[in-house]
Amino acid sequence: MLATIEDLKPVVFRLFSDQRGVLVPVELSQSIPFKVVRFFWIFDVPSGGTRGSHAHKACHQYMICAVGSLHVDAFDGHAERVIPLTPGQALHVPPAILTTERFDTSDSVLMVFCDRPYEVDDYLDDRAALVAHRQQIVNAS
Repeated sequence: MLATIEDLKPVVFRLFSDQRGVLVPVELSQSIPFKVVRFFWIFDVPSGGTRGSHAHKACHQYMICAVGSLHVDAFDGHAERVIPLTPGQALHVPPAILTTERFDTSDSVLMVFCDRPYEVDDYLDDRAALVAHRQQIVNAS
């Protein structure tokens, strides 16, 4: 079954804070709903700048805001939704959901965990490609 933007549920991790700072533990096998194959982070994006603006055919992504704040603009081929993320919050983005990550501040850091290696053919680079891909899946069912 194809995911929709209604399936996107932000997760709030437990933060441990004291005079030494804040610690946010993430148990990969318990927190992330898939086996992690690839990990990357994005930082030094100018305030108001964007990254992403694509969907994946097969790759699941788990986005964690580590520093600052950002908004994930999500599109499922029919509807749109904006999901804010602040430090210690995460979002599981399944395949066939197009997202654009908007960085609120230039010090924001976004960590992304994936269940697949980088595969150029897995990318859907615009809304029309996403809609066509989702229609192919529906027609094949």
